[in-house]
Amino acid sequence: MTLKGKKNHYGVKLLRGYGCSIRLKDKKVILRGGTDIFTGKAETEEWFVSQIPYERVVVCGKGYLSTDAISLLSQKNVNVILLDSFGNLVCNMSTVMTSNTATKYRMGQYDAFRNPEKIRYLQNKLVKDKIGSQVNFLKSVGNGGQDRIDAIAKYLFLVDGTRDKRELLTIESRVGNLYFRTYASLFDEKYGFESRRGGGLVMSNRYAPDVINGLLNYGYSVLASEIARFVHGLGLDPYYGFYHKADTSFQALVYDLIEPFRWLVEYAVYKVASDTNHNHPITRKEYAWTREGRIILDNDLIRRFFETLKRKFQSERLYRFNHGLRRKNGMSMCQEITIVKIYVQHLTDFCGSSK
Repeated sequence: MTLKGKKNHYGVKLLRGYGCSIRLKDKKVILRGGTDIFTGKAETEEWFVSQIPYERVVVCGKGYLSTDAISLLSQKNVNVILLDSFGNLVCNMSTVMTSNTATKYRMGQYDAFRNPEKIRYLQNKLVKDKIGSQVNFLKSVGNGGQDRIDAIAKYLFLVDGTRDKRELLTIESRVGNLYFRTYASLFDEKYGFESRRGGGLVMSNRYAPDVINGLLNYGYSVLASEIARFVHGLGLDPYYGFYHKADTSFQALVYDLIEPFRWLVEYAVYKVASDTNHNHPITRKEYAWTREGRIILDNDLIRRFFETLKRKFQSERLYRFNHGLRRKNGMSMCQEITIVKIYVQHLTDFCGSSK
């Protein structure tokens, strides 16, 4: 919950603008936001690290980060996420697992990703999980058009019949076009959202041209940083993936694992922009364009979106999990972000198995 007098917004702190910083002073972590380009204001908070209420600190802009402060936040398991001014992921700073177990996990990863049969299984599973999540999301919002949903769902049955990765990529591309045309139809035309465009996880010269793409960039970056935290925590190599090509601009394994869970971000963007969200609709004053046509979002809009995203991360649904209170059918109530963590753990277990 939001603390009195503080804008912690469900455990997420946004530091944005020129002059933002994270530093130590008098044994306290000082979180200072930069000057807000929309309001001209800056905020400062001081916390003993044992009392800090945030799970994530998102930093966007030019500023100063103290290594001592980052180290303390990592020990507290606070994920520090560094984005550029347009919401694209630069890096995330979290604790790295160092143990014999982590070494075994990483060696298992290397062995598995050199095994053609295991790679093929993982690639097919990833694409099916992604398509399934998109279908379930569109069904949940109820106004995505049943014909389009059925058209997307049909591709689920074609995945196992593919002969190579090229055919798998073709299916993924066709589904993506169908899905984002359907997704775009959920938004009011005033937002100017027609398709998915922007940097996303891959750092490039492309930037979000509209407010919806801008929010998607921020959301994908936060989700990717959470997955990276799980990957690092298990000791896996984030740069060695099984589906996307390795590239210096992003972590291939993280880019792989985010695919079945992108819908969490897409749901949060939909909720923020939905006409039914009467309490906090997106207003024209909350975003602007640079001379190059790049969208810039207001701090309050980003904070509100992060709050909605965190709520979605914390929402629960039935999932087959071996721990906790289980029902007769073996299902347990799990938070969405916990399911993401379980997914990463299952990959780790699969890599280490002899099958």
